[in-house]
Amino acid sequence: MPPEVRTGAPRNAHPAEKMLRRLAIVVPLVLLLTAGSVCPAQSHDFQAGAIAVDRAHTSPSVVGQREDPAFMTITNYGEDDVLVGLTCAVADSVELRAAVPAEVGIKTRSLNSIPIPANSTLDFKPQGYHLAFVGLNYSFAPGERIATTLKFASGAELAVEFEVEPTGDVAGR
Repeated sequence: MPPEVRTGAPRNAHPAEKMLRRLAIVVPLVLLLTAGSVCPAQSHDFQAGAIAVDRAHTSPSVVGQREDPAFMTITNYGEDDVLVGLTCAVADSVELRAAVPAEVGIKTRSLNSIPIPANSTLDFKPQGYHLAFVGLNYSFAPGERIATTLKFASGAELAVEFEVEPTGDVAGR
């Protein structure tokens, strides 16, 4: 008769020893099963609560330039929210804008707010929603990072740095 194969702790083992043996099996199994389910919100460039921002960028400006457009991607993992403004120390203001069709081409319109629906991602791009740094205090140079704070109707605020990218890299993102 073949010998009996036993797994786990012996029947007369202390309860703590039995628990440790079970944990030695269960914990690695749980880690393996949840490895692919890490919340995607943890891999963003900037995040506060349910709001995340990626690829925040603008272009260099030339001496005397008064405005510079900026772009980003906002992901909202929570409830509906509304972007109501931004602050920035290197511009007099930051405007929320939208490019809208006009009789001839596209017209840019200033907005008071931009809705960020629940569980959605919104790309800010040249032919859609975007931002504008207005009243620049100096010319932006490639490689700089422009610090801003995004403000939402929910009261949430998110510090975001816009990377100044060489001309040509900005619109193509």
